[in-house]
Amino acid sequence: MDGGMTGAVYLENKGFCPCCRKETTFRSESDWLRDNYICLQCNSIPRNRHLHYVLDTKFPGWEKAKIHECSPVNDFTARFASHWSRSVFEPNVRPGSMHNGVRCENIEAMTFADNTFDIFITEDVLEHVFHPDKAIAEIMRVLRPGGAHVFTVPKQKWITHSRQCAKLVDGEIEHILEPQYHIAANGGGSLVTWEYGYDFELLLSEWAGNVPVETHRMLDRSKGIDAEFNEVFAIRKPDTGGGHRWLPRKLKPFWF
Repeated sequence: MDGGMTGAVYLENKGFCPCCRKETTFRSESDWLRDNYICLQCNSIPRNRHLHYVLDTKFPGWEKAKIHECSPVNDFTARFASHWSRSVFEPNVRPGSMHNGVRCENIEAMTFADNTFDIFITEDVLEHVFHPDKAIAEIMRVLRPGGAHVFTVPKQKWITHSRQCAKLVDGEIEHILEPQYHIAANGGGSLVTWEYGYDFELLLSEWAGNVPVETHRMLDRSKGIDAEFNEVFAIRKPDTGGGHRWLPRKLKPFWF
């Protein structure tokens, strides 16, 4: 697999990819590594690889966990997880129902029962929802005690206070700031509803019920991890003593 690359090479190095778990070559034809620093084996990009590195190192045994992924655009987690599910948001489809073989859910008001999942994954989702406070509260609700939300979101270095960019008023979008869009999985544009800044972790902690937010930063080209806005965040739901049922008895997770 060559990732469809045909231009001049800006960066290239060999290493081990946490997504496909293979020796590989990482290559970028642009200095914007976040979307262009590709694994030539699986086409993963840096934030995919960093998230999986965090799963491997901070959540050992995650492959046996009950995992849900909201709006995934790849199958990297599904390849190794024994109990993986996904959902997408379709505005005209009843939440909890199936559409084209995929479960439809509104992350701000999910139909899952309380304490359903061990790990909940979102990649670059929270900047595209109108009420991220409701989304975080819902994710915490559906996580089992001791479970975790592991996610990526662009955190802007130059913004002191996170700010809402657009809101819904009587079903219509009202732009607070100049509209901006990120490229969606279908090739279209996904409206940015929030920009997050320096206060991001404090804000998310408040929305999660004053639970600490972990921020993982790393630059390691041997694993293809190098890019702007490449932090991986984790919020762990307080454990009530039951432990993680998916882990072998001999493998005690060190976060308890």
